[in-house]
Amino acid sequence: MVTIEYLRQLAELNLCQNCFGKYKAIIEPNINRYLSQPLSDFRRAELQITQIVMTTKGVFKHKDIHVLSFDKGEEEEVSDYIDVKTFRKIEKIGFKDKIDYLHENGILQDSSYSILDKAREARNKIHAGPDVTEFSKEDHVLFSKANWISSEILHAITFDLEEDIMTNIKSNTEKAAEHWLKTLQTKS
Repeated sequence: MVTIEYLRQLAELNLCQNCFGKYKAIIEPNINRYLSQPLSDFRRAELQITQIVMTTKGVFKHKDIHVLSFDKGEEEEVSDYIDVKTFRKIEKIGFKDKIDYLHENGILQDSSYSILDKAREARNKIHAGPDVTEFSKEDHVLFSKANWISSEILHAITFDLEEDIMTNIKSNTEKAAEHWLKTLQTKS
């Protein structure tokens, strides 16, 4: 597998000292940012899952206003829009507990839940130690799929859609998740 260190060695061998310095200062940081992009998919999934939990628990007092963060001194200002106490409780709950709640309450079906949980496990590799910083191609795919699933479910419950349309979105999301799980299992 090609690593940043390997690319740096190739650049050092093939570039003059001046160009190699530019590579390290300009190009390599961009490569590092690009390689960390999959985590942005997972972070978006985390935010969306939090928003889904908050929506289902009635945190937002107005359907059109969704607050995902605010500073401690702003509680009084936002209290007209959100239930601050419940917001703070949900904010502290881990991703696993949030998807468990959504699964137990029928908001996430089995395959959607499994994809999100697998993405969580892949993301947790970063906690394994400083040597584990690379994600596999499958991890990248899981992060992307987790983002897509959470986005679809969020849209299904956030917008004032008719019940049959909301059910259809959830059903199609689950069908896609089932397909992805089968694909993942055949690769294992």
